[in-house]
Amino acid sequence: MSQENVEVLEAVYAAFNASKQINLELLTPDVEFSQPEIGQSTYFGRDGVARGVQELLDVFDDVQAVPEEFFDAGERVVVFVRLTGRARGSGVPVEFPLAHVFRFRGELVDQWHAYPDRHTALKAVGLSE
Repeated sequence: MSQENVEVLEAVYAAFNASKQINLELLTPDVEFSQPEIGQSTYFGRDGVARGVQELLDVFDDVQAVPEEFFDAGERVVVFVRLTGRARGSGVPVEFPLAHVFRFRGELVDQWHAYPDRHTALKAVGLSE
Protein backbone atom coordinates (compact mmCIF):
# COMPACT_ATOMS: atom_id res chain seq x y z
CA MET A 1 0.00 0.00 0.00
CA SER A 2 1.59 3.22 -1.02
CA GLN A 3 1.43 6.18 1.30
CA GLU A 4 0.27 8.23 -1.68
CA ASN A 5 -2.82 6.02 -2.11
CA VAL A 6 -3.67 6.38 1.57
CA GLU A 7 -3.26 10.15 1.36
CA VAL A 8 -5.57 10.27 -1.68
CA LEU A 9 -8.22 8.28 0.19
CA GLU A 10 -7.86 10.39 3.35
CA ALA A 11 -8.51 13.48 1.19
CA VAL A 12 -11.50 11.80 -0.48
CA TYR A 13 -13.17 11.08 2.87
CA ALA A 14 -12.38 14.57 4.21
CA ALA A 15 -13.83 16.23 1.11
CA PHE A 16 -16.93 14.04 1.15
CA ASN A 17 -17.59 14.77 4.80
CA ALA A 18 -17.20 18.51 4.20
CA SER A 19 -19.10 18.84 0.92
CA LYS A 20 -21.01 15.57 0.30
CA GLN A 21 -19.20 15.40 -3.05
CA ILE A 22 -16.73 12.93 -4.51
CA ASN A 23 -13.94 14.25 -6.73
CA LEU A 24 -14.72 12.10 -9.76
CA GLU A 25 -11.37 13.02 -11.33
CA LEU A 26 -9.72 10.67 -8.80
CA LEU A 27 -11.53 7.75 -10.47
CA THR A 28 -10.75 6.08 -13.77
CA PRO A 29 -13.40 6.76 -16.44
CA ASP A 30 -14.32 3.05 -16.32
CA VAL A 31 -14.39 2.74 -12.50
CA GLU A 32 -16.56 0.01 -10.99
CA PHE A 33 -18.47 0.83 -7.79
CA SER A 34 -20.42 -1.92 -6.09
CA GLN A 35 -21.89 -2.98 -2.81
CA PRO A 36 -22.13 -6.74 -3.39
CA GLU A 37 -22.99 -7.80 0.14
CA ILE A 38 -25.33 -4.90 0.82
CA GLY A 39 -27.74 -5.76 -1.97
CA GLN A 40 -27.16 -2.62 -4.00
CA SER A 41 -26.49 -2.31 -7.69
CA THR A 42 -23.12 -2.16 -9.38
CA TYR A 43 -22.37 1.18 -10.99
CA PHE A 44 -19.92 1.80 -13.80
CA GLY A 45 -18.05 4.93 -14.74
CA ARG A 46 -17.80 8.25 -12.98
CA ASP A 47 -21.47 9.00 -13.64
CA GLY A 48 -22.37 5.67 -12.05
CA VAL A 49 -20.40 6.48 -8.91
CA ALA A 50 -22.11 9.88 -8.75
CA ARG A 51 -25.53 8.13 -8.98
CA GLY A 52 -24.61 5.63 -6.26
CA VAL A 53 -23.43 8.35 -3.89
CA GLN A 54 -26.53 10.43 -4.65
CA GLU A 55 -28.75 7.46 -3.77
CA LEU A 56 -27.12 7.37 -0.34
CA LEU A 57 -27.64 11.11 0.08
CA ASP A 58 -31.30 10.73 -0.97
CA VAL A 59 -31.91 8.36 1.95
CA PHE A 60 -29.83 9.99 4.71
CA ASP A 61 -29.22 13.53 5.92
CA ASP A 62 -26.02 14.67 7.62
CA VAL A 63 -24.06 11.71 6.25
CA GLN A 64 -20.51 11.29 7.49
CA ALA A 65 -18.14 8.54 6.37
CA VAL A 66 -15.36 8.50 8.96
CA PRO A 67 -12.38 6.30 8.12
CA GLU A 68 -11.19 4.48 11.23
CA GLU A 69 -8.36 2.37 9.81
CA PHE A 70 -6.52 1.84 6.55
CA PHE A 71 -5.37 -1.74 5.90
CA ASP A 72 -2.75 -2.91 3.42
CA ALA A 73 -4.16 -5.66 1.20
CA GLY A 74 -1.46 -5.78 -1.46
CA GLU A 75 -2.79 -4.13 -4.60
CA ARG A 76 -5.84 -2.93 -2.68
CA VAL A 77 -6.48 -0.63 0.25
CA VAL A 78 -9.18 -1.65 2.72
CA VAL A 79 -10.70 1.18 4.74
CA PHE A 80 -12.79 0.45 7.79
CA VAL A 81 -15.41 3.21 7.95
CA ARG A 82 -18.09 4.35 10.38
CA LEU A 83 -21.09 5.73 8.47
CA THR A 84 -23.41 8.03 10.37
CA GLY A 85 -26.39 10.17 9.48
CA ARG A 86 -30.10 10.62 9.99
CA ALA A 87 -32.80 8.80 8.06
CA ARG A 88 -34.48 11.26 5.75
CA GLY A 89 -38.07 11.86 6.73
CA SER A 90 -38.01 10.26 10.19
CA GLY A 91 -34.83 11.89 11.44
CA VAL A 92 -33.82 8.66 13.19
CA PRO A 93 -30.06 8.61 13.76
CA VAL A 94 -28.16 5.78 12.08
CA GLU A 95 -24.65 4.55 12.61
CA PHE A 96 -23.04 1.45 11.22
CA PRO A 97 -19.67 0.10 10.19
CA LEU A 98 -18.71 -0.47 6.58
CA ALA A 99 -15.57 -1.55 4.85
CA HIS A 100 -14.49 -0.05 1.54
CA VAL A 101 -12.03 -1.83 -0.72
CA PHE A 102 -10.25 0.35 -3.28
CA ARG A 103 -8.04 -0.81 -6.12
CA PHE A 104 -5.80 1.69 -7.85
CA ARG A 105 -4.70 1.77 -11.46
CA GLY A 106 -1.78 4.13 -11.41
CA GLU A 107 -2.87 7.10 -9.34
CA LEU A 108 -6.61 6.62 -9.90
CA VAL A 109 -9.18 4.32 -8.30
CA ASP A 110 -10.53 1.81 -10.81
CA GLN A 111 -12.53 -0.34 -8.39
CA TRP A 112 -14.44 0.57 -5.22
CA HIS A 113 -16.43 -2.08 -3.37
CA ALA A 114 -18.37 -1.61 -0.14
CA TYR A 115 -18.91 -4.43 2.36
CA PRO A 116 -21.06 -4.58 5.51
CA ASP A 117 -18.22 -5.50 7.86
CA ARG A 118 -14.48 -6.03 8.31
CA HIS A 119 -14.62 -9.80 8.04
CA THR A 120 -16.40 -9.81 4.66
CA ALA A 121 -14.08 -7.17 3.20
CA LEU A 122 -10.93 -8.97 4.33
CA LYS A 123 -12.29 -12.25 2.98
CA ALA A 124 -12.98 -10.54 -0.37
CA VAL A 125 -9.28 -9.62 -0.66
CA GLY A 126 -8.09 -13.07 0.48
CA LEU A 127 -7.25 -12.21 4.08
CA SER A 128 -8.70 -12.93 7.50
CA GLU A 129 -8.60 -11.18 10.85
